[in-house]
Amino acid sequence: MRSPKRTVRLRASAIAIASAVLVVGVAYGSAALAAGFPPWLVILAAILVLSASSELLFVGVIAAGGLPWVAVAAALLVNLRNIVYGFSASSFLPAPRIARYLSAHLVNDESVAFALAQPRSGQRLLAFRVAGVAILIAWPLGAAIGVLVGYVVPDPARLGLDAAFPAIFLAILLGSVKRSTVGPAVAGATIALAATPFVAAGLAPILGLAGLLTAVRKRGHRA
Repeated sequence: MRSPKRTVRLRASAIAIASAVLVVGVAYGSAALAAGFPPWLVILAAILVLSASSELLFVGVIAAGGLPWVAVAAALLVNLRNIVYGFSASSFLPAPRIARYLSAHLVNDESVAFALAQPRSGQRLLAFRVAGVAILIAWPLGAAIGVLVGYVVPDPARLGLDAAFPAIFLAILLGSVKRSTVGPAVAGATIALAATPFVAAGLAPILGLAGLLTAVRKRGHRA
């Protein structure tokens, strides 16, 4: 039986993660508009692609004067990590194929990491769905707000919104009730925070995941 208190805590943590994603979405929307992308394309890509790192990297390459095919290749390469997350998610996703196909769009860094951080296997599917749907709403909404902000602040770098990436890992940390996941979550937040000023937009959360993946490895050794 699912504890109401535990469910409320889980949803609150998912909202915290989605809030951080929304802020990053604002950075994406404003940066994409500054790079010359039409507003409708910025928002549509946020809905269909739903991948902060690859979308920010794509926009960053274009804004830096890179060729479109180079930007696409870089974004696709970064997005290959979702294959690994898909394998991890397969352990708690429902068996029916249709349900799995529908859930595939919710597979991302935060939703899978948040699900795997849950101490009980029965909580992971709920955590994945709650975080996934919250991000599905937050990311396009943040992109739309970012487009509006872009009309007011032409230079999105002044906003410093890329620093919101570490907040995602801190939200995962706050939502974790298992002591063994605290260290990896702190490591992930620290890595993302340290990398943000030095790497291209979108790469900080990928580097930060190195800390969270240690929790997955430890769980795998115990299994």
